[in-house]
Amino acid sequence: MVAMRAAITLLLLTLVGCGGSGSGYNGHPPVNYFDIPPLWNEYVVGYGETINLAEGVAIEFTAVEQDTRCPTNVQCVDQGNAQILLTTFSPRGQWSVRLNTNQAPINAVFEYYGVELRSLDPKPTLDARTGSSTIPLSSYEARVFVIKAFPSPPPGPT
Repeated sequence: MVAMRAAITLLLLTLVGCGGSGSGYNGHPPVNYFDIPPLWNEYVVGYGETINLAEGVAIEFTAVEQDTRCPTNVQCVDQGNAQILLTTFSPRGQWSVRLNTNQAPINAVFEYYGVELRSLDPKPTLDARTGSSTIPLSSYEARVFVIKAFPSPPPGPT
């Protein structure tokens, strides 16, 4: 009985002592980790990804609807444009927002919040061998700036 109790105690101590995944996570978030990322900041959101922000606001990079930007290794008469579709969320609903890189609109208001497209990467590069500048959707990243555009309405009946 004593031997079994000692074996169980040793097993428990081993499990508790090893209790980690080996990833270096010490139970505390990294120094630059935001539990609830604030508004009035710039964020990078990848294609198909959603960023969740303060006040129940979220931004999803839903689609690249057009990308006619001039490839970086070509001289063009016009710089072209890329248009993306963002799905925006607040506690009061969901909205679709289309933003452009080089023509209006580059920003939009949804509910009491605003979003501005600062850049879209990668920039197209012409492949001399194929004559194409296709970018895989999974490679796109939108740099957006999110604000609170208007104060929230007071709670209760209006």
